[in-house]
Amino acid sequence: MSQTQTRKQKILGDVKRKRRQRALTTLAIAIILIAVIVVAIVFLRPPPNLVPLPDYLSHCVEGQAYHSHPNLTISINGANFALPPSPGTFDNGCQQPIHTHDATGTLHIETDQNRDYTLGDWFLLWGHWANNPTTAIFNSTQIFDHKVDGTHHLNMTVNGNPDTSFQNYVFPRKAASSTALCVFQPCVPDNIVITYG
Repeated sequence: MSQTQTRKQKILGDVKRKRRQRALTTLAIAIILIAVIVVAIVFLRPPPNLVPLPDYLSHCVEGQAYHSHPNLTISINGANFALPPSPGTFDNGCQQPIHTHDATGTLHIETDQNRDYTLGDWFLLWGHWANNPTTAIFNSTQIFDHKVDGTHHLNMTVNGNPDTSFQNYVFPRKAASSTALCVFQPCVPDNIVITYG
């Protein structure tokens, strides 16, 4: 072999080696990018809500079958416990059937379904909004993380009268805490007071 051919073969060998190195480098970069994307999708995706909602509470309200404004007051160990402003108002960009507009205690039941809603439905929505299962707890023996025991009692009144339906209490339609909040006539008073202590 001549020196020229040997030199050409060496150059061709170098070119082939550099092409292989570039191909391997490109492949490695592509694998790393794919791995980064997969990891980002898996770990940056928000976890599912700890308080899932049934369909009748999680759908977007469109239109209005009825409108009601019950009032809810909660007292824990002698202190008023404020309702959170806006849970359920816009969850994932849509209004849910029970929500608040502020922290006054007025619940807004604005629904497109001809169905009744319970106080338990409200606590479930509240827990979903807070992504906290404890916030969703309300029954005859517990509200949030406060349990009935030998020194602590849980009572509920509706319009000043004792009521033992707790989470099963059905909000009346066309309800309001006062006639000023009546949207439709005749208006049904609905003032719920929950006391733990």
